[in-house]
Amino acid sequence: MNGILAVVGLAGTGKSTVVAMVQKATGAPVVYFGGVIVGEVRRRGLPVNEQTERTVREEVRRLHGMSAVAQLAADDIGKQLTEQPLVIIDGLYSYAEYEYLTERFPDTLRTLAVHAPREMREERLGKRAHRPLTPEEITSRDLREISTLDKATPIVLADWHVVNDDSVDVLAERLDRVGLTDVPMSR
Repeated sequence: MNGILAVVGLAGTGKSTVVAMVQKATGAPVVYFGGVIVGEVRRRGLPVNEQTERTVREEVRRLHGMSAVAQLAADDIGKQLTEQPLVIIDGLYSYAEYEYLTERFPDTLRTLAVHAPREMREERLGKRAHRPLTPEEITSRDLREISTLDKATPIVLADWHVVNDDSVDVLAERLDRVGLTDVPMSR
């Protein structure tokens, strides 16, 4: 595989698990879009928490548009592509980011959408150690990400779709069936 693989999905679907599995199988570097914002929070000397991350993320997008995170990560992605045949993006958040990356890296970006039933997402997000969410918070986040960020478009238009509603072994089988290791990234 050559190019950029962006893993997309709503919170709690298992994107990070999928990213880790693909990274382990390919050895590709991972660019975590959430980390771009955390880095900016730290650069400003602010405490890293949900409120400061949201404030900085919203400010960066207000100043640079909805593709701001992709813009901030693009140089790192480009550098990684000169050193590695594949770069994995954990957490493409908006259609504007998708458009920016397809313009910046023509014929290079492919997407993998990860899905999970709502009940499983609620269970996973309610139990996570870092920033657990209630079902109401999940609904609020989903609606905000879909309406404000246009997060649903890259999910719906993804090149591949995987449902993560079983064990890690079943998820690995489903990723194998998608054929990520056999499908060339360039279109």
